[in-house]
Amino acid sequence: MANQKQLDTCYMQVAEAHASLSKAERKKVGCALVTANGVILGGCNGLAPGSSNELEDKEGPFDVLVTKPEVIHAELNCLLKAAREGVSVVGATLYTTLSCCKPCSEMIAAAGVSRVVYKEAYRLTDGIENLRKLNLIVEKLRCTG
Repeated sequence: MANQKQLDTCYMQVAEAHASLSKAERKKVGCALVTANGVILGGCNGLAPGSSNELEDKEGPFDVLVTKPEVIHAELNCLLKAAREGVSVVGATLYTTLSCCKPCSEMIAAAGVSRVVYKEAYRLTDGIENLRKLNLIVEKLRCTG
């Protein structure tokens, strides 16, 4: 039987695989949500079905890429998938390639997720801090080896 470190590495690989599906140019983010019963749901940052695959706009004289405000974050995509399929996420662990923003942290906690494992910290750490304040277990993925 796999230990927790091995499971965390495996599920983060699932999140990374989903990140590769993102059409984002700036930052591809993936997520894997593992329920208390072992159901795995994946998601990436993107737009709603039927929308374009362009997640960023070019702005300014240097065509700087700016993420569109309607982009659905990977974590929320997983939570929405669970809701559509009628899968409870109470007690679940969420694996994400990039730590969540503060609004996503609120939704993650409200959905009943109990643990969040992230690979890379987002430049703003208020999401991590908020998850801890809301009594979720938050861990940076420990390197394997």
